[in-house]
Amino acid sequence: MKFIHAADVHIDSPMRGLEKYEGAPVEELRTAPRRSFENIVTLAIETPVDFVIIAGDLFDGPWQDMQTGIWTASQFHRLDQAGIPVFLLQGNHDAESRVPQAITWPNNVKRFATDLPSSFEVDEHNVVLHGQGFAGREAPDDLVPNYPAAVSNKFNIGVLHTSLTGDACHDRYAPTNEASLAAKGYDYWALGHIHIRRVVQEKPLIVFSGNCQGRNIHEAGAKGCYLVSCEAGSSPRLDFHATDQVRWHVAEVRLDADDGREELLRKTNDALRQIEAESDGRLAVARVVLTGASQAYSLLTTIAGREEMTGEICNLANAFGGQIWIEKVKVELSPLIHLDELRKSNDLLGELLRKIDHIRYDEESLQSLSEPLAELEQKAAVELSDAGIELRDHESLLDWLAAAEMMLANRLGSTEA
Repeated sequence: MKFIHAADVHIDSPMRGLEKYEGAPVEELRTAPRRSFENIVTLAIETPVDFVIIAGDLFDGPWQDMQTGIWTASQFHRLDQAGIPVFLLQGNHDAESRVPQAITWPNNVKRFATDLPSSFEVDEHNVVLHGQGFAGREAPDDLVPNYPAAVSNKFNIGVLHTSLTGDACHDRYAPTNEASLAAKGYDYWALGHIHIRRVVQEKPLIVFSGNCQGRNIHEAGAKGCYLVSCEAGSSPRLDFHATDQVRWHVAEVRLDADDGREELLRKTNDALRQIEAESDGRLAVARVVLTGASQAYSLLTTIAGREEMTGEICNLANAFGGQIWIEKVKVELSPLIHLDELRKSNDLLGELLRKIDHIRYDEESLQSLSEPLAELEQKAAVELSDAGIELRDHESLLDWLAAAEMMLANRLGSTEA
């Protein structure tokens, strides 16, 4: 027996903020979740598998129009024509109250109930699946205690959209723990919601398949689904299959002390070549992060210098025939200066550096800094938006503090290591 475990497809997920990037492959990024789901359907048919599990968030939210439902139904019909059932569970993004049944799915689509757990049997393979979808976006309670006990002499699969005990990058939904899942006596738990694929536990297998298509730089790396193979007397075997149409990458380019402009561009080009190889023919979206204490820092101390170097890096990407798009160039370079020593000095520079360090680690000070920035944002909202600047973004604020620190040290401090 073989089945596909997929989750978090997020069909028609909006790619916010792309308009601020000139030359961004907007259409390819917007259609990537659909293409990813098509790839899952194709994998199911060509393998072939006995059924497909979707563990929540097939959709990103309410449909903008009926075309979303019509297109999705066409993919379900492909599976129906191949005789492949789909077991569909609704998560927080496509909860029943947010995405009500607005179009009739073909008969091969079996939806788990949202008011209590329900079960489906696949008699020809001696399999029973148990699951409960979300009635509304909020799901603060543990749903697992109400799941039925395992059916004896059958392969039991639990399907759940959950944050488990919590995850810093994901909201808390249907919280539970490994012990509660294992206590049900099921053979496999197909989980959704966390966008990172992970085997939580081996026996029984408790698995997050991750999302099928990365949607931003925080979802870098290969994305897809698991092909699960089960043979009598053996533990299920997991095979990951990449289904992403666009792959996100973070390329760290570490510079040495003596590196200048030519070395910076050469090392960046090497990183882009590696990205091309790791993308397997897909469109690659890359964030280039320049790090290290280097003399190349002096090239990037002014707005004009940063713009020129960013332009050169984007131009390097042009040589890859449209297969790589630079999402951002992030500068984390530092001058050849010992900041810790400079902070200890009793001069003006030392005082300024200590003040910046205090703001960085003191929430109240950081908040007081963000208030005048919020006023500035109100006055120049359009201009800031066009420039891709978000003044109230916590990460950006810390980046600017670090940049200010380095600029002060470079301008006022000794340049000797």
